Amino acid sequence: MQGADVPLEGPDLTEAISAAMIALYARVYDHDRTSAITYINEDVVVCILKDILTSEETRLVAEGLHGAVIDKRVAFQTETEDEFTAAIERLTQRRVVAFMSANQTSPGIASELFFLEPRDPAEPAVSALVDV
Repeated sequence: MQGADVPLEGPDLTEAISAAMIALYARVYDHDRTSAITYINEDVVVCILKDILTSEETRLVAEGLHGAVIDKRVAFQTETEDEFTAAIERLTQRRVVAFMSANQTSPGIASELFFLEPRDPAEPAVSALVDV
């Protein structure tokens, strides 16, 4: 078993991230149907969440109001970005340099995408890769 000051790795880390994202969704949307799977590749973390829609959102989608559901979800991401970022930073013990989220209403899925500061200071961070 890993101690509190030993960073999580491998399946322990991806499972902990999935659990943290599910907990955030459950707290905000007040339902426990959501499931998640997380993938990590170098400096990128992506968490895919399924069964994200509340009963009210499912009703709105059935009425053809997909846009209203997506707009509400975008507002949610804006309001909770710091919570999502803090959870990833706590679990990975690395700074998040960028965060993106995407939602789809049919089926009800979402992806939370985090770009981490590189472990090697010689590597450019995602924010440094874009030249304008």
